Amino acid sequence: MTMIKTAAAAIALAAALAAPATAAHAGKMPSVKVSYADLNLSSKAGQEIFDRRIKNAVEKVCGRLDRTLANDVEVRRCRKKTIAAAQASRDLAVANYSENRFAKADSASIRMVAQ
Repeated sequence: MTMIKTAAAAIALAAALAAPATAAHAGKMPSVKVSYADLNLSSKAGQEIFDRRIKNAVEKVCGRLDRTLANDVEVRRCRKKTIAAAQASRDLAVANYSENRFAKADSASIRMVAQ
């Protein structure tokens, strides 16, 4: 039953991340793959590194602040929504790792998509 719930959560997250772009992000939405294949997600240090990678990926897909009001408002909005969308994937990766359901190295990643 846990595997079914895990699969359902993964499918739901994938659908959420594939949602249509907002008007500000019309067209192709930037995305970045965040790997955790080399991390021990059962340790606090491994989780902190993973969180840092997620934060860096969010900055890549949402852009940088440039001190112009319109841009900075949009970048902050994108970062907030993208982190919220990725949180379930992050939590699922940590939970699966902790339950000894290790992913293959080529699938041990989450995709960050600008929201």
